[in-house]
Amino acid sequence: MLANMLFNMKKVYIVLIISVLFVFGFNKTQAQSFNAGVIAGATFCQVDGEEYAGFHQLGFTVGPYANLPFGDYLSGQMELKYSLFGAHSSDKEVREYGYNPYSLRMHYVEVPLMLRYNLGVIHVNFITLEAGASIDVLMKTTETVYGETDVTTRRWSRISATANAGLHFTITKHLGIGARFMYSVAPCRFVGNPTPGWFRYHYYNKVIQLTLTYNINSPLK
Repeated sequence: MLANMLFNMKKVYIVLIISVLFVFGFNKTQAQSFNAGVIAGATFCQVDGEEYAGFHQLGFTVGPYANLPFGDYLSGQMELKYSLFGAHSSDKEVREYGYNPYSLRMHYVEVPLMLRYNLGVIHVNFITLEAGASIDVLMKTTETVYGETDVTTRRWSRISATANAGLHFTITKHLGIGARFMYSVAPCRFVGNPTPGWFRYHYYNKVIQLTLTYNINSPLK
């Protein structure tokens, strides 16, 4: 099983490399129509439905994007990112509440589709609002309790989905920073009796992403 997971991880890296090369090459030939670049940053995560609270799991996100304008201020953006989500016990939960030391690390390939609106219409060109959703494909999950780590991918949903909302700030002609909040709209895990109900026998990813973006050409209006 471990060999299969390592093979899947290699495929993800290959897909990301090909995607970056495609975005760079395609953008050079379609500069008047598309904007493209890369995103990298940190994720602060927790999982609703289990007993550990707080954004204590630090992860990362990285990948390319392509952006298509629909008008002067509206655009659509597709991304392909490799991201680490999960959950982590806090010192307070372990010391004061007697919880087991715990770490959950979930490796995903994300495919977000975002609608973006630049506030230039009110003379704030450097701020862009964004909202959308992503399909998340789980590649590997590990859980660590008392220092013992197990691969537990089979316990989690292979495919889930999140709703996304955020802000992007243009810093220079090519650089920007972004902040995005993500929450599962399709559970990342079903536990026990799969009776429908919010937070009942369901686990949900809750993620804050802080990212740096590099635009190959000038930012869209």
